[in-house]
Amino acid sequence: MNCKPGDLAFVSKGRNAGCIVEVIEIDMVWTQIEGCPIWECRSRTPILCADILNNDVWSTELSIEDSRLRPISGVPVDDETPVETNIPEALQLALGIQARVWA
Repeated sequence: MNCKPGDLAFVSKGRNAGCIVEVIEIDMVWTQIEGCPIWECRSRTPILCADILNNDVWSTELSIEDSRLRPISGVPVDDETPVETNIPEALQLALGIQARVWA
């Protein structure tokens, strides 16, 4: 598996590619139905996803296949380190991609 509970992850495939989500826990129902690991995830902003009837809905909580997620790591955080993260640099370190920032 690519992710574990508590990870921040980059959605690498599908219509939500580029979104960052928090991995909460394995979605046991969808994992059994699909036969592959599927995570319950949460995002800060609503993401377009499908409901149980395959209708498009906007939600901050959705289930995503493990194969579509890439964990974001490499930025150590503890109580004594100020949290000043350069997002483009963090993405390049964690994912090996170059991010552009528009003002």
